[in-house]
Amino acid sequence: MEHVASLIYTRGACPSVELESHVDINCINDGGVFVPVLPLLESPVEQSRKVLISLGKQRDNEEMSPLLPIEDINKFLSEQCRSLNSALKKLEDSFPPSSAQTLISAAEASLVLLSHHIGSIAEHYCNGVGYIEEMLRSQLVSAIGKEIQSEDFTEFILFHNRKLFKNEFVPKPFCHAIRRPGHYPDGVLSIERTGNGDFGTKKNTDPVVTFMRKIEGSSSAPMFFPINAATSVEFTGERFLHAWICHEFGEERESRSGGFNLVARARQFSSFLLLIGTVSGPDSFDPQHAIILQNKDEVLIPLLLNQLPTPKEFKDAIQSLSPEQQRFAKAFRSMQLESSVFGVCAVQLKPQLELLLGLPQFSLTKEIKLTQDLLSLFIDYQISSDLLSFDGDDAMTSSEKVEVVKGHVAAVYEMIQELKEKDLRNAEQEADMHVEMLGCNSGFSFGGAAPAPRGGGMFGDMFGSAAPAPQAVMAFSAAAPLPQDYMACAAAPAPQASVAFGAPAPVPVPRSAELSATKTRLSVKPKGQAQSDLTKTDASQLYKDSKNLDETPQNSKSVDFTLIPKKLDAKFEALDTDSALRPTVIKTGDVWTKRMQQNLLTKMHEVTLTPGMQKKERNKAFDLLDALSRSGPLPIACAELHVFVAATHCFENSLMATVIQDNINPIEKMEKSMLIVASTIFDLSPAHLLKNEQEEERVVKYSPALFE
Repeated sequence: MEHVASLIYTRGACPSVELESHVDINCINDGGVFVPVLPLLESPVEQSRKVLISLGKQRDNEEMSPLLPIEDINKFLSEQCRSLNSALKKLEDSFPPSSAQTLISAAEASLVLLSHHIGSIAEHYCNGVGYIEEMLRSQLVSAIGKEIQSEDFTEFILFHNRKLFKNEFVPKPFCHAIRRPGHYPDGVLSIERTGNGDFGTKKNTDPVVTFMRKIEGSSSAPMFFPINAATSVEFTGERFLHAWICHEFGEERESRSGGFNLVARARQFSSFLLLIGTVSGPDSFDPQHAIILQNKDEVLIPLLLNQLPTPKEFKDAIQSLSPEQQRFAKAFRSMQLESSVFGVCAVQLKPQLELLLGLPQFSLTKEIKLTQDLLSLFIDYQISSDLLSFDGDDAMTSSEKVEVVKGHVAAVYEMIQELKEKDLRNAEQEADMHVEMLGCNSGFSFGGAAPAPRGGGMFGDMFGSAAPAPQAVMAFSAAAPLPQDYMACAAAPAPQASVAFGAPAPVPVPRSAELSATKTRLSVKPKGQAQSDLTKTDASQLYKDSKNLDETPQNSKSVDFTLIPKKLDAKFEALDTDSALRPTVIKTGDVWTKRMQQNLLTKMHEVTLTPGMQKKERNKAFDLLDALSRSGPLPIACAELHVFVAATHCFENSLMATVIQDNINPIEKMEKSMLIVASTIFDLSPAHLLKNEQEEERVVKYSPALFE
């Protein structure tokens, strides 16, 4: 209409066009046309036989509909036809006929009127649907008592799972205690939702729930992970397969970034090592990150959930590609699925130290100081385990073997102290010589009596008693002191000889010679093959014997974790008719947060771990693993591997819009998705997972494809 009006009012641009004086553009409107779209609901009545439209023959036993009767609907349509014909008749009287040579005739005016009427019908329809939806929303809120949000739906799913699945298959919160059987935990490992505050200062930081399958008999199928290009370490222990199912509603899909954290906490006077990476093969684990946690350390690692296209979306996207392009896309998606197997491995340090040093099981449980000193020697000084391992008679008691190891630790600390003192003397001599050279260059006279040097050198105090010590000496004095438990074992430092002016500096003894002499003094004798080195079978059996074997077995055969995503993808394609389940890749964020306590007298403080600092933590952890495994020959027999596969059920609209606008019950959709994933993880049919026959009958009614 605006376009037509613009042509009329710009007649100066078309002087050859003549307009009739009686043309009134304002009469082209649909104000008098009846719109037969109204949000009306009433009790049904007997229908008339004279109808303009028919909705089909109704049966006598058909359920009564709240919609208007067909008779009333046809009356509305009749009134629409009458009012529309009347409006068109008025236009024919107001505008010239189509045969006239005018800009706007009755035909154009009728077209504009019909366009306005179509727009009014669409507007009334949208308003009517919106009115009905708002009415349904109000009724739903009144029935429930509140407007349901995504968090409420999550809580309901947790409650509903306990009624739907058998006890052994119910999804459980992932909050795993890192412990030896029958002992107090060394720490806790969990995946938590992100709160507003750091480290769970908001209440909504509950652990996520996962389907968990414990893989029995894992000690017979060892796995390996590399710590450098030349060393690959074997590890055995318990393994857990977790299936993590998320759900997202419309607005969350655009706003959520991350939202979950991997949290690891160590107890006081306890320690463990954490490896984070992906399962890259049937028997290989590829750790990208590693960190040592001890003495109330706490690390928060953000997790990023990257969703892949659904199988249907992927097939639709590559349908028009060439065969070569399709093969490339399929190969790349296969790689994406295999790399989506996220793994977290927790290594207990005390059991591995006992294996490494040849000590009986649980002998280090109460040796807190000895354990910390051993870790310090391995991490800070990278001392060889051969200098510390037990080398006495196997008939000795457990406490006697521990005392032997304590003696080796004391001797090594004595050696370290001697090397520190030697370095200190060398630093003092270098400082004295430096001061001497400065004095010679400035023409300093040595004729008078000089005070005794403070640092033991001849010129140690020539700048007065208030002069600061040389920087090299101060830096070395700040080194970590010798542990007091082993101070009695350290020999007293030799008297410091005065250095004569002009005398040559003593030739320093090479460090390798010092180490060789100390090793000889320690008298570390290599034992026989049957007495010293634990074989891989002995190490695995030693830890296996301490396991509690009364847990419910799930499967006694080994599992190739890299095949799980492909099996899930095939199930999604066959059973997910809504194309709502998306394979999800779990990755770690770039910036971590760590809480730590320097000592017992200080408070906890937070440290941000940048990628560079994460690399340092990783190198430190790999150095410790290298020592604990003797660079590969000794397997890690006290590792727990948690493997995660994830999927996300995506709803197009918000929760309330899904229920009201889409007329979808999200509970039934989530039930179907969880049964698809759980049946794949446990390798059982959905009927074996459900709690009772009533639940099975209900699920069969709404999701029959799962049981075909």
